Amino acid sequence: MMNLGQPSTGPLAPSALGGQAGNQQPQKPRRRVLTSLGFQIFIFFGGWWDVAYYILNILVFVYKGLQLPYPNRNFSMEFCFSWLWILIEAPRLFLASKGNKTERAAPIIFSTILAMPLLAMYIYFVGFQTYVLKIDQILNAISIIFMGIQLLFSVLVTVRFIMATRFT
Repeated sequence: MMNLGQPSTGPLAPSALGGQAGNQQPQKPRRRVLTSLGFQIFIFFGGWWDVAYYILNILVFVYKGLQLPYPNRNFSMEFCFSWLWILIEAPRLFLASKGNKTERAAPIIFSTILAMPLLAMYIYFVGFQTYVLKIDQILNAISIIFMGIQLLFSVLVTVRFIMATRFT
């Protein structure tokens, strides 16, 4: 048992590491970590959900294209929206993750800006595309919930980062 009032002589004592007990280097004050674990978790699982969403969405479009009397122009436009979605969603998640990990507000703000056209696409897919199947409603509802939670976290984390840099 070690007595807290006496100097340590164990294997990790300052003299065992090559220094002297009275000649210790002053430690830097520790900085509080500002990143949000909850935000990062929703970004991570949101990315996995996006993979599942994209595969299921393409399969639903293939089904609709083969089984339903789709006007050619509408089908092409809605199918292109799926490709446009992935071109926006991947950078959005990357920016959100990078901003959270580096504790910088700018990437998270850009991520939030990229979320706006994606929300418009989800709303279009839920209510305004040529044929809206029940699976479309379910997939897009889950995506809207994921994005809503991510947007809530992004606002909270951005405010946290800005306040921390403003008052230091």
